[in-house]
Amino acid sequence: MNIEINKVVSCTKKIEFDAAHRIVNHQGACRMLHGHRYVAEITFSKFLEDFDDHDMVIDFIIIKQKLDSWIKQYWDHNTILSKQDKNLGDSIEKCTSQTVFYLEKQPTAENMAIFLMYNITPKLFEEYNVKCTRLKLRETPSSFVEVTA
Repeated sequence: MNIEINKVVSCTKKIEFDAAHRIVNHQGACRMLHGHRYVAEITFSKFLEDFDDHDMVIDFIIIKQKLDSWIKQYWDHNTILSKQDKNLGDSIEKCTSQTVFYLEKQPTAENMAIFLMYNITPKLFEEYNVKCTRLKLRETPSSFVEVTA
């Protein structure tokens, strides 16, 4: 019996950024406003039979242009809070004139990675016939979360 197996090729781009956050009602130190040097590793995949004339999943420069630009605009050197932390966000905006980024849920590494993978990458890369299949978000050099599709 000969079974046809779909061949998938993936590529990964690393993007680094700095941001502050806090986890409301957290029992540990993360209840305080603090910052991290985040490192995101974003993997895109495509079926081999869907390759175009360029024979690549997606050009790395397109990932950088689209996703790195989005991260720099909304998250890099910014404060990421949950919508339930609006009072703190309002104070930060008043004192610094920056626009705080609000997530529906707590800005844990898990929720940030889920948000990037399922809310941002589909919109940014819709026209390229690729899918984000893995997103690893490193919060510290020794701690990361990973979301896979």
